[in-house]
Amino acid sequence: MTRQIYKVASVLLCMQSVLTFEEKKGYFWQVSDFHYDANYSSHGNPLNMCHQGQGQGYSNSQYGNYHCDAPWVLIESAINAMVKFHPYPDFVIWTGDSIPHVKNSDLDSLKVYENIGNVTLRLKQGFPNTTIYPVLGNHDEYPADHYPNGSTNYYSDILYKSHWHTLLENNTADEFKTGGYYQGHTKTGLVMVGLNTNLLFSQDPLTKGTGDPAGQFQWLRRKLSEARSLNKKVILFSHIAPGYFEKYQDLMWFYNDYNNEYIKILQTFNDVIATQVYGHEHTDSFRLVKDSYGEPVDILFLSPAVTPWNSSLAGVGANNPGVRLYEYNQNNGEIINYWQYFLNLSSVISGNPPNWALEYEAKKVYNLTKLQPLEVLALVNSFDNDKFNKLYMKYLQFNSVSQDVMPYCDESCVKQHFCAISELEKSGYQSCLHGEITTHHPRPHHSTPKAPPKDVPKYMEYVIIGLGAVVLLLFIVIALICLKKHRFIPNRYSRFNSNLASNPIN
Repeated sequence: MTRQIYKVASVLLCMQSVLTFEEKKGYFWQVSDFHYDANYSSHGNPLNMCHQGQGQGYSNSQYGNYHCDAPWVLIESAINAMVKFHPYPDFVIWTGDSIPHVKNSDLDSLKVYENIGNVTLRLKQGFPNTTIYPVLGNHDEYPADHYPNGSTNYYSDILYKSHWHTLLENNTADEFKTGGYYQGHTKTGLVMVGLNTNLLFSQDPLTKGTGDPAGQFQWLRRKLSEARSLNKKVILFSHIAPGYFEKYQDLMWFYNDYNNEYIKILQTFNDVIATQVYGHEHTDSFRLVKDSYGEPVDILFLSPAVTPWNSSLAGVGANNPGVRLYEYNQNNGEIINYWQYFLNLSSVISGNPPNWALEYEAKKVYNLTKLQPLEVLALVNSFDNDKFNKLYMKYLQFNSVSQDVMPYCDESCVKQHFCAISELEKSGYQSCLHGEITTHHPRPHHSTPKAPPKDVPKYMEYVIIGLGAVVLLLFIVIALICLKKHRFIPNRYSRFNSNLASNPIN
């Protein structure tokens, strides 16, 4: 009887291996916005970025202050936490901004290169045998927010003075020199596309109205077309995401024409782009890309910062330091789940030892079976179902990396978050804010109704029946092959007839 059960199990397992593709799970880290400040002092003035001056006697934690950027101790602590929680990821995505929020007069090009270089070497020390994919942040240029339209020595200097040539392969490094963007490949064949979206930033006076800064749009379309023709999937990552800031009304990150072009590319190649991750905002959020019918087709994951710095934008506030671990499908690049880790800086400031911990697991805390666009849209729609929506309150808490554990958010605030998440273009965002699009059934202003389903022609019914018969026949053939293979297994090597069966199998 046991042998018969084994025979059936063998056939079923064989058929499963032939008829299905196993989901290969992998893991990667995302870390963003270190904003390392070499001038941070535990005796510095919190109202002056914790920089030390004459006659001052302040007392700051060596791990940081919510009014200031990250000291080196916090940088090391964050990287050590990553190594502790998952020391051997498939790769690390580093989404930029290593320079502090200080006046340009306090910096120069050499200080910028040195700052980025120090963080680069420390990341490599933490992950010596792991591929690290870096991209630039808007503060990583000198002066900040002044990326030029075209090739410049800056990119070569980043490669060699900030040690990025040790992270990028030779052909990738040559590509990077064009405009700070490049393409790489994972061991499982996924295409990694690192962009320089700082070129599109509305605070950059050098790229306004230039059409296609540094040729990045044309390059991106070409690379995505190549990936499609080769049946490859793309993980896209950059510093600044398109769309609006969820905590500051009407703040669009890109110039409007660049935002429209970027969204158009995301829509056109949504079948190719498997995953997108960004930083910049210092907050924990996400965005939805919709097609021309208003249906969600992709998710943009926005990871929070390491720096706890209180934003200069009124009402935005500070955040706890955070790092994020993603679980993904190595075959198609899709995100399966993610774990957000954080350091409760308030606890450290109060005198407790630093303790990086799990803040939340995405699928579990949001009650999702999959991190897919339709499920995330349903989650966002649920935020406004009632005044005290528990999921939305959790989202708000996580938005500041639990720095604000009891956030206040009125109806206007709820709509602001919802519209920023669900509407990435100006017209749709404005319509959403002003009530032309309801929060329960959002549709872009340009949506067109889908055509009604057509009747299936009679001949197609025969085609479908024929295909069904072929599949059934194939199923039977595979079963017979598997059964035949099983019969060739000598009994003396069979698991249930061998003395080895009573011993542990490694």
